[in-house]
Amino acid sequence: MTHTMEWKSGTAVFDRGSQMVGVVQEQKGTRLTLERPSGLRWHTRTVAVRAASDRELIQLRALAKHSRNAQGLRLLRRRTSH
Repeated sequence: MTHTMEWKSGTAVFDRGSQMVGVVQEQKGTRLTLERPSGLRWHTRTVAVRAASDRELIQLRALAKHSRNAQGLRLLRRRTSH
């Protein structure tokens, strides 16, 4: 009997297959949907992920900050280009 790891939505994990850190959005059996702060989503298997390390959590926060800054710049450019 194999045990499927249950990942809670919102949990930061590292996907060994893609070599990227992401946040669990959804789990269906052994399949996970992960997302990065940029909005990039991908699917992986539960056996391919592990809990994110402290360093990877820092990386995830930095990516979230960068995404917010980039989005703000895009909005600012749209307002000033009219």
